[in-house]
Amino acid sequence: MITTSEQQVPLAKRIRAHIELADPITWISPAMMCICGAIASSAQAGGFEWASGRQWGLAMLGALMIGPLGTGFSQSINDYYDREIDAINDPSRPIPAGLVSLAGARMNWIILGAGSFLISLLFGNPLITTLAVLGIIISVIYSVPPIKLKKNYWLGPPAVGIGYVSISWIAGHLIFAPVTWQSVTVACFNGGLTAGLLLLNDIKSVEGDRQHGLQSLAVAIGVQKTLIVAYGVINGFEALLMVLAILWGSYWVAAFILFALVAPIYSQVKLYQEPNHKNFMRYLIASNPFVALIQLVSAFLVGGYFG
Repeated sequence: MITTSEQQVPLAKRIRAHIELADPITWISPAMMCICGAIASSAQAGGFEWASGRQWGLAMLGALMIGPLGTGFSQSINDYYDREIDAINDPSRPIPAGLVSLAGARMNWIILGAGSFLISLLFGNPLITTLAVLGIIISVIYSVPPIKLKKNYWLGPPAVGIGYVSISWIAGHLIFAPVTWQSVTVACFNGGLTAGLLLLNDIKSVEGDRQHGLQSLAVAIGVQKTLIVAYGVINGFEALLMVLAILWGSYWVAAFILFALVAPIYSQVKLYQEPNHKNFMRYLIASNPFVALIQLVSAFLVGGYFG
């Protein structure tokens, strides 16, 4: 059992630890998805306008709701309930390192969740508030026993894809205009793409997961088979986005997605042959920039910028 006290931790270090508990690096993708949803609304009357400072302000408010607050909540509550696993996989995290007490961690995620909900009310759209609450609920059932979706490799990654990407995208669209089926479709495909990345991410923590009975895919079927499944999901959803681009007559977008599919193949093969940390990082460096660009380009595609 991990017990921590913040009494002996200097204030500045404690503040940094509370920020780290919310894991700022994870805010980037959901916040970007909110902006992508805004861009996707541009094709509609009243949709996002690049030249409007007010609309940029609304987009940034949405990114704050989704990123630092909503995603920060999910990371903070996940760290709280995964503190025993983190003590093995990543003992430098704030709770196992003794930088944040358990009471302090609870206060951290309560404030972040409440902040996300309160900001959602400012948009005056019940659907946005519903999405914010749904994101909070998904975060809770993903991390908190007895449900703890992350213990199920068929439910955990899709939950993250929906919560971090699809909901973020749709909320960003709704800030400016009613959501369209095209935008929802692309949001869901991008959510599926993220789920594939989460399957891949499981190989990093396989040892701690195994010791604590966390049934990740890597624990259930092994690292190399997990890589095959993850590659199939990632490449499959990229291919679906490419098909959409072709059907919508955006052939240059389709050509770019095809290139993004092909470019990481060498690093995929190397990681499969030698599933070590070095090759894992090489694959991430080779693939993640393309994933981010595909998501951004798909937003411009829905927003009508390519035809």
